[in-house]
Amino acid sequence: MPAVKVLGSGREVGRAGILVESGGRGILLDYGVSFDEMDRPLFPGHVRPRDLDGVVLTHSHLDHVGAAPALFISVSPKLLATPLTLDVSRLMLYDLIKLNGPFLPFDEQTVDDMLSVAEAVGYGEEVEAGQFTVKLLYNGHIPGSAAALVEVDGRRILYTSDFNNIETKLMEPAKLKGVKTDVVIAESTYGDTNHPPRRETEERFYKAVREVVEAGGSVLVPAFSVSRGQEIMALLAEKGFEYPVWYDGMVRQVADLYAAHPSYVKDADLLRKALSEYRMVNGWSDRKKALKEPGVIIASSGTLKGGPSLYYFKRMASDPKNAVFLVSFQPPGTQGRTLLEEGVIQESQQPVKARVEWFDFSSHTDQSGVLEVLKGLNGVEKVILVHGEYDAQLALADRIKEELDVEVEIPENGATVEV
Repeated sequence: MPAVKVLGSGREVGRAGILVESGGRGILLDYGVSFDEMDRPLFPGHVRPRDLDGVVLTHSHLDHVGAAPALFISVSPKLLATPLTLDVSRLMLYDLIKLNGPFLPFDEQTVDDMLSVAEAVGYGEEVEAGQFTVKLLYNGHIPGSAAALVEVDGRRILYTSDFNNIETKLMEPAKLKGVKTDVVIAESTYGDTNHPPRRETEERFYKAVREVVEAGGSVLVPAFSVSRGQEIMALLAEKGFEYPVWYDGMVRQVADLYAAHPSYVKDADLLRKALSEYRMVNGWSDRKKALKEPGVIIASSGTLKGGPSLYYFKRMASDPKNAVFLVSFQPPGTQGRTLLEEGVIQESQQPVKARVEWFDFSSHTDQSGVLEVLKGLNGVEKVILVHGEYDAQLALADRIKEELDVEVEIPENGATVEV
């Protein structure tokens, strides 16, 4: 009988690593990193690469791909992902090495070696990896992301990875309805909460941006390089925002990759419109120009931990005409969380006079979304919850048991669940 071993994302958000095992062989679904309080990468539990028939990377966020090159140092398991995930992963892994190289067991050459053996897989294609059959399915999280349906020993196991079941500026809702599976390994990031309607968030954000800019101020939007920055660009372009918009950091490089893979973006023309109309920051002279006129600056990182967003933040924070609009989750210990909770610059404790707001643009589904997707599947006997804090998982588990009458497990890292 096959089994699922949780190497990472057990009762925690991030550091994903899900091993499906049978007969001493395995297929690994994601292998990512999280970071400690010193910003050093933390890996999932160990797996011997020579015991793997394949590795699936569901999307390019570092908490799903950041540890994967460590599996390709001495052997080369089959690597499966969508073409866009492979391209963006290279960019993200190079950046990880640049920032954390001394703490990693691999370098850029390892990344290149890993990607050189990768097999680009489209949605709905079936691929054999040893005794395992894998199919990637559209899951609505970010461009190029996928859920993975694994079949082995007559059992079907669906790993949702991070997913979303609402329409965004970049993505259609997840397309998982009607999928037949015995077991579901589901994310539970927002297992105890529900997001406000997306259209409501978009309208509130756009109204707030206009208020600040029309009053002569500038808006800083710290945004994740992968997906969130491009979504904000697309939103402003769709609205016909007529004031200057600058974008800085890896937001631009990822946007270029999205434009090069238009079939993975809901409205590639809208993204191209944003890229052609808005101003890309090329060096320090452009950064100074961006600060001189009312407008919007979209910059990584999304949590103000570093990158160009921190540069702009320190120069804009003291002016009450300006605003800092956070559009990404702010983990504890980050400058973004300190800003929201204490209203100060973390290093100096200097009060922030700029307007500060947070807008829920999450690309993760919520409690209602998980329930909706599970109800649309066929044949589910067991649900395994991962990628969530334990309290949120308990709340979600109660709802699943009540509404679907199936078994639910919430394994810790290192636990094995028979499926």
